[in-house]
Amino acid sequence: MSALDRFIDDAAARLELGYRARSVVNVLSGWIASHPLGLDGLAQQFEQAGLGAQFRSWQRPTEPSRPLLASELEHAIGTHALVTMARRTGFPPGTFRVIACELLPGLVALASAARPVRAAAFRPANLPRPRGSTPAPARTVQGLALRGMLWPLAGVALIAFSTWLLLKIRAPHWAPPVITEQRDARLSLHQYGNRLLVQGRLPSEAARRQAWNALTALHGRDTVRGGITLDPATRHPRWLDRLTARIEQLEGDGLLLDFNGDTLRVDTSAMVAARRLEVSRLLRRHFADLQTTGLWGPGLAALAALPAQADATTVVDALNQTTLKFRAGSAVLTGDSTDTVDAVAAALTLLPAGTRIDVAAHTDSNGRADANLLLSQQRAATVVQALQERGVPAAMLVATGHGHQYPIADNRDDAGRARNRRITYAVVAPDSDTRAAESLAWLER
Repeated sequence: MSALDRFIDDAAARLELGYRARSVVNVLSGWIASHPLGLDGLAQQFEQAGLGAQFRSWQRPTEPSRPLLASELEHAIGTHALVTMARRTGFPPGTFRVIACELLPGLVALASAARPVRAAAFRPANLPRPRGSTPAPARTVQGLALRGMLWPLAGVALIAFSTWLLLKIRAPHWAPPVITEQRDARLSLHQYGNRLLVQGRLPSEAARRQAWNALTALHGRDTVRGGITLDPATRHPRWLDRLTARIEQLEGDGLLLDFNGDTLRVDTSAMVAARRLEVSRLLRRHFADLQTTGLWGPGLAALAALPAQADATTVVDALNQTTLKFRAGSAVLTGDSTDTVDAVAAALTLLPAGTRIDVAAHTDSNGRADANLLLSQQRAATVVQALQERGVPAAMLVATGHGHQYPIADNRDDAGRARNRRITYAVVAPDSDTRAAESLAWLER
């Protein structure tokens, strides 16, 4: 008994398939053999689907065979292939998926271990001699001639049938699914005068209509130009709902918004100052999770207006007009803080050597005092590290956490708590270094 026959008997008993086990094994074996690149091509297909480790374990007899889920198998070979093979075996597609997951590892192991075996040649069976008396010599010659013609015809028919059967078995049952890398959704809005230029790509017609209808409802169909392409390989934009809900507030002559995946590029430089500030505040409030550049604010305006030779006190006054935000309950800066950190670092690098700047973090009163003190120290350290990464000398900076002990607003409402969560800057007097070191040592205990 061959290894394949033993495998079929085991499948029939273990999976209770009975006589149908041979049909299922034959279909799966034909599918394995049908890949144009053989086992290497099949291995590559599973690798692209993220199942390379499972497939390799099936090919190594010394390694435990890793199981395969039905959903993973469908992802690797495609729904069409599974439905086609299920139809050929007579099983429902759902049942066949489970059976295939059980049998495929063993069949791959057999195919990897076995050498190519040539199919046995078909030989026609001897025809029975007609009963009766011995034919006359003339009839004998005629019968021999007739049989001599029938044998080639039977051979040709048998070869044609076997060739058709072989091609049927080895014909690909599935087209290898194309696993494409997903791209980021993009939407660029540039308003100039009463016209709006729209460009981008979105994953579905529903998303395209959502964006386009919101824009044309606000600006009018005759003033919106450009277009949005459909790309099914594009990830769904998690900012689209927020954008369309607030599109009426995000408009103004000269405004540029460029959403690209998890990033947002803003250009408000052509807008009037009041509108520029209003749009930036709105974007900070509702799109803080995006890595945002180009936002504007009083702090950035003050830093941009600093003279080239500004003293430390003037620089600190401008720095204290800036705003840095953190994710709730953490020391991670939000994406809209990037430009502010860049501007703060640029201003600090202009200060003379030997200047010491205290970077202090404050929290609101929610939570325990010791937890808020630790969080504020971590946030101050995060800002100092970000500034050092942008070229500010480490010797210039001191990180200090104050917790919630120095509020500047009422902690009983959201607006007051938001004001209390802040980063402040101060010039460090020479005799303050010792006290700062002692405070840091106490926190590290």
